[in-house]
Amino acid sequence: MQKQLFLFFFMTSFSLAQSQAGSAYREDQIYAAIGYPLLINAPEGIAQNKLSHTFSLGYIRDMPINNNRNIAIGLGLGINYNVLFTNLQFNNDMTTNVVSSDVINQWNSNELEIPLEFRWRNSTPTNYRFWRVYAGLVGHYSLSAKQYTNSGSFKSSVPLKTRNFRLAFKLNVGNNTWNLTYSYPIDSLFDFGKSAEDKTLNEIKTAKLGLIFYIF
Repeated sequence: MQKQLFLFFFMTSFSLAQSQAGSAYREDQIYAAIGYPLLINAPEGIAQNKLSHTFSLGYIRDMPINNNRNIAIGLGLGINYNVLFTNLQFNNDMTTNVVSSDVINQWNSNELEIPLEFRWRNSTPTNYRFWRVYAGLVGHYSLSAKQYTNSGSFKSSVPLKTRNFRLAFKLNVGNNTWNLTYSYPIDSLFDFGKSAEDKTLNEIKTAKLGLIFYIF
């Protein structure tokens, strides 16, 4: 994880030499997002519990495509940390069982995320309070994924067989500091092959709903 953080801050350290003056300004931005991950297509009886959460930190390069420079393409790189509490527990042999609500069972994952956005805003070179609508795709490259279980008398950790790379649709809408962010998955979370018994697990997806903050 330290290597990924070093890579991220190394890239942003020289990328922040953006032009904000005159007619050549860009909305290059560091962003931070907090949110709630949502299980989609989970098998019957599988549910989330406790307070799941997700956090992202990254940098987006803004590339205007019109003369007013308020329409642009954005390409970025960031890191994403997810904690999802659920009653679906994986065992070491990848069989599953449903645990009771008093058992802490969480899926933790670290990912590189690569947002690609079509960006509209009503900004000007001197106006930093503006409306924005950014829509596009975000790719997630898995760095690690584990399940941690704590029932009080028993603790365990199991690697999760998540997909190495996933795509999702993403929409960010807001004004100035406060912006809503929502991503809807294209690809499923897990990759258990094509066996019939694992078919429903392969259909599980995770969406995300939260707030995103842009730091100039």
